Amino acid sequence: MSIDDLSRILSSIGLVSDLAGAWLVAIEVVSQYKGKKYEENIPIDKMATPVQETEEYKNFEQMKYIYMKLGLGFLTVGFCLQLLANLIYIPSIKSCIIVNLK
Repeated sequence: MSIDDLSRILSSIGLVSDLAGAWLVAIEVVSQYKGKKYEENIPIDKMATPVQETEEYKNFEQMKYIYMKLGLGFLTVGFCLQLLANLIYIPSIKSCIIVNLK
């Protein structure tokens, strides 16, 4: 496998990783909770506890953050792979130019 092939493969993997990361972040941003956010039938008095979020809502929010973190991780890995592919490819171009000039 040549350096050019390796560069193309890394760049392609990076691009796919970027696309997956962008979709995961978009899912986190666009998704909306459709259930009840707060517990019902809580007595109202001066010593009452603060309003409590439902377990279902807490789980929904936790999944959103997991999608966001995974998406940002995929984006970071993808961009790093594309950068690495470019850094690998540049020296091979320089060596081709030098060889052709001789």
